[in-house]
Amino acid sequence: QAIVQDELFQAAMREREAATKYRNASLHRGEDSHDQEKQKSAQKSSELENRESELRRHNAFYKEQLARIERKNAEMYKLSSQQFHEAASKMEGTIKPRRLEPVCSELQAQILHCYRDHLHEVLLCSDLVKAYQHCVSAAHKV
Repeated sequence: QAIVQDELFQAAMREREAATKYRNASLHRGEDSHDQEKQKSAQKSSELENRESELRRHNAFYKEQLARIERKNAEMYKLSSQQFHEAASKMEGTIKPRRLEPVCSELQAQILHCYRDHLHEVLLCSDLVKAYQHCVSAAHKV
């Protein structure tokens, strides 16, 4: 009975040692995985900071390029506008101005009066119409 108790005691001690080893190993693995997670997190944080820094550099570069393009565009607009106004002024000098007053308005009024007076005999106004056509042709040549 003492031998059996001794063997049971030793088996219990071995199980306790094995359980302790297992628990310690498990805790150690947990600490290792925790350390690994910290390392991964630190690495990811560093990568993110590098990426943000790179994006800031790109942003500054593109803003600078945009400002340069806008300056060039403003210069080109100013030059084009200047050239347009010079060409418009030059063309205004070469184009005849239109007459704004009516041509042969007195004859036109006489023809209308004649048509009213001679509703059924409009051929009586033909001399006035010929004179009006001649007046318009002469004004057109000028």
